[in-house]
Amino acid sequence: MLILIVSSCQSKKAVHLKTVLEQKERVVFNILLGKNGPNEQKLKCLIDGDFKCAQKAITEAEQAFDKIISEINALETGDVKYGNELKSATSNYYKAVKESEIFDRLVIAQQQISQDKTNTEKIRDAAIHQQGQLLRNKLEMRKIISKKEQVLAKVQQQFNLLNHLH
Repeated sequence: MLILIVSSCQSKKAVHLKTVLEQKERVVFNILLGKNGPNEQKLKCLIDGDFKCAQKAITEAEQAFDKIISEINALETGDVKYGNELKSATSNYYKAVKESEIFDRLVIAQQQISQDKTNTEKIRDAAIHQQGQLLRNKLEMRKIISKKEQVLAKVQQQFNLLNHLH
């Protein structure tokens, strides 16, 4: 009887929104960490010294993120309590992750210059120095991602509470 009462308090739209966003989260996981995903492909390319292949993998990840973000932004939240906030926080988080991932293009370009023996030592050293600066910038991006992740976690918690979801 209690289960019936709790489930009747849940909005079908809220359950659907949560389910769709969880599915998107699994897709993002596969982009970032999945076997044969774009990130794994990028790393394999870099290990092989194939910078063009690594850039292609980044483009693939970027396109996948763009698709996910546009699908999230297109979701109807209707009268779902805290639905727009959840949609916005999720989209903002994935945008930040995407920016961090595509930032690797700059790092890879400098890595390629630094490893190209046809460049002078001065050019290669400058590229190595630039790589260091880019990695410091990437660290700052990670801090932004962490903040957006914290916001998302709070919004998810509030969404679940208001919509009687667990």
